[in-house]
Amino acid sequence: MISNGIKISIISQDQIAFQGDAEGVFVPTQSGIIEVLPEHMQLVSALQKGEIIVKTTDGEKKFKITGGVLEVRAKSNVIILVDLENNN
Repeated sequence: MISNGIKISIISQDQIAFQGDAEGVFVPTQSGIIEVLPEHMQLVSALQKGEIIVKTTDGEKKFKITGGVLEVRAKSNVIILVDLENNN
């Protein structure tokens, strides 16, 4: 468990692609790529085609997406609903 980290859930229509603790996450929003870190302000944003990069203590986990929605909640809780690319 990462102290002062963020809790991330990446969910597609048919699976939970990732669920766990992380140091941060890069997401491709409609306004550009943003990095969500602990204590990030609450936010809801549409996602565009690109790559989500989750930074964990074990390294980076990458997910190619065609779109989705990001919600950053209070207490560093991040929910990402995505359409994963078929070749994942």
